[in-house]
Amino acid sequence: MFMEPIVPLRGFDKIIQPIRLTGKSKILFHCEPNVPCFKLCCSDLYLPLTPYDIIRIRDFLKLTTDEFLILYTEPFLLPKAELPIARLKMRDDAEKTCPFLEEGGCIIYPVRPLACRYYPLGFGLFRNRDERRTEDFYYLVQEGFCQGLESGKEMTVEEYRQSQGIPEAEEPIVEWAEIIMRKASFGPIEVPEKSIELFFMVSTNPDRFRDFIFNSKFLEIFEVDEETLKKIKKDDLALLQFGFKWLKSVLFGEKHVQKKKTTPSVKKIKPF
Repeated sequence: MFMEPIVPLRGFDKIIQPIRLTGKSKILFHCEPNVPCFKLCCSDLYLPLTPYDIIRIRDFLKLTTDEFLILYTEPFLLPKAELPIARLKMRDDAEKTCPFLEEGGCIIYPVRPLACRYYPLGFGLFRNRDERRTEDFYYLVQEGFCQGLESGKEMTVEEYRQSQGIPEAEEPIVEWAEIIMRKASFGPIEVPEKSIELFFMVSTNPDRFRDFIFNSKFLEIFEVDEETLKKIKKDDLALLQFGFKWLKSVLFGEKHVQKKKTTPSVKKIKPF
C-alpha cells in the first residue's frame, strides 16, 4: 500500500530490506515491556490512519468523528498517490510522542492502528497487469534502536498477522487500498479538486459522508436500493464499503453505483 525508500542503516535510521516476503516467509520478532527499546518506535511517526482505524479508535474513546479528527489527526498527502488521508498527530513535545503513549504503553492497544499492528513489517499491493489481479507482498523494516528483531519465537508472516489481529482490521479497507494503488499507478496526473475532496471525506469522516448522502442531491443523482440505504443509515462499516464502491464509480468510471437516467443539473466530476 505505502512503500518507503531503501536507505542505509545509520544509528536510529531505518532500513527496509529489499526482500519481498510472502505469508509463508519466516521472521523473528519479540516486543513487550521488558524489551529495552520498548516504546521507542512510538515517537516522531508519520502514521497513516485507515478509514476503519478512525471508526474503531473514535468509538473506543467515545468521541464524535469531528472531535477525534480535530484532537488527534492532521491531513497528510500520500507521496505517490497524491491523495489526502488522515494521519495521527504527534504530541508537541521534544520526542514528538504518540498521543496515546503512556508510561505503561499504548492506551488504545485493543484498537491500535493497522500500521502499528504490522510493525516491523511493511505491506504493499502489486498490480499484476498481465494477469489482471492484485498481489499482496510484505517487507521487513529494521530500525537502529530495535532490539526485538531476531529474538523471540520464529513465526511465518501470516502467523504474525493473525497474532496481531491484522486480517480483521485490514479486510474492511481492501477496496480503499486498491483505490490508492490504482491512483499511484497513474503517475503524476492532475486530479480535479472535487475528486480530492470526495476521497478525503469518505476516507476520514463517515458522519459527513452520511450527511452528504441523505441531505444533498446525492439520492436524486445515484441509484441506491432501499436495503442499502437502511444499512448505511446506521452501520458505519456498511457505509465505508458503499463509499469505496461509489468512489470507484466516480473516480474510475466503474459501475458499482450508477447514476439515475434523469438527474438534476449538477457539475460533473471527471474520472481520473
